[in-house]
Amino acid sequence: SFKNLFLSEDSIDVTNEETLPPTPRPLTCSAPTPTVSSLVSQQRPLEPAAIYPPIQETVYETSARLLFMAVKWAKNLPSFARLPFRDQVILLEEAWAELFLLNAVQWCMPLESSPLFSVSDHAAGVPNGKDSQVATDIRILNDTLLRFKAVGVDPAEFACLKAIVLFRSETRGLKDPAQVENLQDQAQVMLGQHTRGQYPGQAARFGRLLLMLPLLRHVATGRIEQIFFQRTIGNTPMEKVLCDMYKN
Repeated sequence: SFKNLFLSEDSIDVTNEETLPPTPRPLTCSAPTPTVSSLVSQQRPLEPAAIYPPIQETVYETSARLLFMAVKWAKNLPSFARLPFRDQVILLEEAWAELFLLNAVQWCMPLESSPLFSVSDHAAGVPNGKDSQVATDIRILNDTLLRFKAVGVDPAEFACLKAIVLFRSETRGLKDPAQVENLQDQAQVMLGQHTRGQYPGQAARFGRLLLMLPLLRHVATGRIEQIFFQRTIGNTPMEKVLCDMYKN
């Protein structure tokens, strides 16, 4: 079964979904590392109530929290932690935008409309002359969200998709690309077994999920950084932000 697959010592645990601490500060790394959540059967989806405090925060603060959760998720994967440290950093720098978007899409799934992917919610923070490009990018991201909603991607599938985008053996500079490739293969096998077991009437579901991953790259990483994080990190390089998050 899918649950038993995660109990095997030689398999990758991709189900480490975190519940955000009650009042973390955006883009800080002082929060203690929580206990790793266990199996997909115990995994809770990202919920708006777990991220928004009683007074609604901005889309930029929410984005920072979602990125922080993505970094913690990767950090707490035992299979990821066993890789050479430099490989961990390289993989995270390569995949952070897609991990953030998967977290953001998962968070938005139960919402009728999402402030994260709303043109009007981003308009106030856009300099004059750049609003047209931002609006185009946000519409592309919202279309991606609608595709995920139409398929009804479940938490286990989100966990596997995150692992697939994280473990990219073709990433340049890796010390142990063979092990990274093995981990990505395991994540794909898990995804396939889960879709066949949970959705036996949807033979094309596995392929459809994999074909949705390129949608996460329709908006360039640099644009994701500008749209969602420029106001909170300023001129700080994203690489430094990620490294600070990861080391704490």
